[in-house]
Amino acid sequence: MTTATWLGRPVEGVLFDLDDTLFDHRGAADRGVRAWLSGLELDGLLEDHVERWATLEAFHHERFQRREISHADQRRARIRAFLPGWDLADDALADDTFAGYLACYRAAWSAFADASVALERALGAGLAVGILTNGEQRIQETKVQRTTLASYDVPVFASSSLPAAKPDARAFHHACAAIGAEPASVVMVGDSLRHDVRGAHGAGLAGVLIDRVGRYRPDEVAGVTRIRSLADLRWAS
Repeated sequence: MTTATWLGRPVEGVLFDLDDTLFDHRGAADRGVRAWLSGLELDGLLEDHVERWATLEAFHHERFQRREISHADQRRARIRAFLPGWDLADDALADDTFAGYLACYRAAWSAFADASVALERALGAGLAVGILTNGEQRIQETKVQRTTLASYDVPVFASSSLPAAKPDARAFHHACAAIGAEPASVVMVGDSLRHDVRGAHGAGLAGVLIDRVGRYRPDEVAGVTRIRSLADLRWAS
């Protein structure tokens, strides 16, 4: 296996987060919910609705990651909380209603433009590359397959198929073993300070925070390697 360096540290592999790192989940969710609400004629107070949808997604998806509820149940919880006046007690009705949003969300799927640059550079440097993501395996693989990410044939390790979700060290160690690299020689790149960077550090990996829009304050990321674009990732030989 080829060894490159990152900030003077020997590197044999790199793990990328998927949502909001390689794949524009927030952009797709925002465009998707707006299109969906317009179709339901619920586009009054649109910004409030969009913000509330994002809040519900974050809350219930985290419950799924903690394995308190199934992936299907977190969707049902979200749609019922979002449309409290609707009769969605029946799971089939809740699923059918959520499917309306899901179609709009999927229609908006895309990878970030700098994702191709980052993957090409890592693979070109001879590094072992993988995607480590908190999510449902089949869904995360489909996101890769239906975007420009598919052409790089990078393995996807999703939390539903792992012993635990990020930031648990077991998620990182499983992915490192799968790409054939020791944790100490792997860099994790992701947009979540807690899940990706702190989690990686706790598991013995290096961590790089991709913070495209300045989400984190300087005091929050003291001592953390932060980049604004995946194009800023360069591997020295």
